Amino acid sequence: MAKQIKQLTRAEKRQLIVDRLKIAPELSDRAIARMVGVSPTTVGSVRHELFHKNVQSGHLDTQAYDWTKHPYIREHPDILEGLSDRSLRAIKAPGVLDKMQEIGSRSPRYCQRLLYEERKETNRHPDVKINEKDVRIFQGDLTTGLPEIEDESIDLVVVDPPYDRRSAENLYSHIAIVAERILIDGGSLLVMCGGAHLDIALRELTAYNKTLKFNWNISYICKRGIPLIQSRKVSTAVKNIIWLVKGKYEGPMVYDLIEAPPDPDKLDKKHHIWGQSVDAMNDLIQKFTVEGDTVCDFMCGGGSTAVASVLSNRRFLGCDIDPEAVKTTRKRVARLFGAL
Repeated sequence: MAKQIKQLTRAEKRQLIVDRLKIAPELSDRAIARMVGVSPTTVGSVRHELFHKNVQSGHLDTQAYDWTKHPYIREHPDILEGLSDRSLRAIKAPGVLDKMQEIGSRSPRYCQRLLYEERKETNRHPDVKINEKDVRIFQGDLTTGLPEIEDESIDLVVVDPPYDRRSAENLYSHIAIVAERILIDGGSLLVMCGGAHLDIALRELTAYNKTLKFNWNISYICKRGIPLIQSRKVSTAVKNIIWLVKGKYEGPMVYDLIEAPPDPDKLDKKHHIWGQSVDAMNDLIQKFTVEGDTVCDFMCGGGSTAVASVLSNRRFLGCDIDPEAVKTTRKRVARLFGAL
């Protein structure tokens, strides 16, 4: 039995005309009439009505580029027939008709995508060799155990949790439990920690696992607005990075000091209030991994570890409980791959 085609009502046809006029007012009445299945006179009447509404509201754009006069349209006028709203928007975009003419395509959206990929490649950071598929960033809660991350799939875990006592008592054990599961044998866990609760952090990181053991403490010098710890009578420019190893560490010798370069414009804090130096994270990552290894940060915050990982051509897997942190990290990484 032949499938019956629904006949559009007059109101539905009028709405189609309005939609296409809003998207592509440069199209002639005849062209829109062929697309909708009405007379050019009907299109002209609706156009006249919209024109006067736009003039009264001040929304009329008299400087619009008349893409309908493009040579490719003149050569293939039938190309406009049957275009969806999205395809109409695409065909108007800068360069799309030129690309369609260049490759002889009849698909505006396909050519728009080609142009987007070409621009991304042009804008791609010159140091980045890995692919976007090598990076995964998602919203996740550490206390769930992060089942999204496969067992023994990570070479290095870098995490910068809150430094307060409550977090040290309630979060650090979860960090160790997840890290022990996802790290490969010989992989390292690096946990940034303030000095005030270093004893609690060490206890919680080593109390609930069998193979993850404390190895050393790395000093992270960060002379930026040196904080005063009034309760301990200390003015400190050093953060502790607790280094734990799953099994036996077989990597190269590690110099136990990194230093954040000066940041007078506070760019590191631009993306997150507790943002770390990308240069310092890059230094840290290169001490413990080689190109092609996978780095994980399940408290990715403003994305400094993610950016450092991509710039040093390490695969990256990260998450954060805060959706805004995830969004920020994704945007920063996307720019490295050329996204506008």
